[in-house]
Amino acid sequence: MNKINFSSALLLCLFTTGILSSCKKDNKNDTLDPQVEQFNSDANYYKAESDRADQDINGALGDIPSFGKAEEAYSSPMCGVTIDSTQISQHILYFIFDSITPCFSPSCIRSGKIKVELTSGNLWSDAGSVLTLTYMDYKILRMADNKSIKFNGVKTLKNLSGNNWLGFYLGSSTLKYRERAFNINVIFDDGTTSVWNSARTTEWSYSLADSKLSFSAFGDTTLNGFSNVDSWGVNRYGMDFTTFYNTAIVSNTYCGLWRPVSGELVHHLNVGDFTLTLGVDQTGNPSGLLCAYGYKVSWTGSSGNVSTVILSY
Repeated sequence: MNKINFSSALLLCLFTTGILSSCKKDNKNDTLDPQVEQFNSDANYYKAESDRADQDINGALGDIPSFGKAEEAYSSPMCGVTIDSTQISQHILYFIFDSITPCFSPSCIRSGKIKVELTSGNLWSDAGSVLTLTYMDYKILRMADNKSIKFNGVKTLKNLSGNNWLGFYLGSSTLKYRERAFNINVIFDDGTTSVWNSARTTEWSYSLADSKLSFSAFGDTTLNGFSNVDSWGVNRYGMDFTTFYNTAIVSNTYCGLWRPVSGELVHHLNVGDFTLTLGVDQTGNPSGLLCAYGYKVSWTGSSGNVSTVILSY
């Protein structure tokens, strides 16, 4: 049983903001500011790729001595990656991306390195263990539109529950992780930059009865007068932002982990607050028992009225 690889989207589509690239808009009243819409796209891109890296590293560590199994042989399930284990005796690995191999769907090419260090605990699978991930010019190039994003900085992942994989697949235990990232420098393909911080807790559960994987995420800190904060920083336009949750984001593999069925978050920006309601139908109402069409963005427009735009997943 290959640990975190129980789903190729395990942490990727977590897309813990619920902001996905849209293919259709339904505008009411004022239109959404292009800079705000770009920030929504940037937030999704950053978090999706950050989560994809988490997923890959978690999947690999389950089979590596001093991190997962106490045995000598291990292999990496990661695409386009080699693992430098010369410092494994110090609980340090380097994940090196080859800058050549197209991976995933839609295809992307990754370059740079991620240093992975077990900074607390004997095994990453133990409850309370902490991983420190250092991005070293870690770059992701999206081949479909030639857009790229590059990270430099440090974040930590804490294993809150321990990886009881037998209990997880029997549906009797969950997997729970806490993320902290401070001053991650993000560089976009046009040379603009942003600074990202994050504080959130994610939880995964599995239903043996219907073979359904479920995911939830929630901001878990208080900052700038807001509670349940998930992320904060400065976007590519120099605007300060704080993102907080009103309710947890929830998704599952029945509808697709990239199509959340419920949840509400708020982007607080210099220009106003933008509330994202996830799991709605094409009219903006909760999708109920049906899989969701997308999410609704609401804000107070220049007219003083509440404006909305409905975006599809």
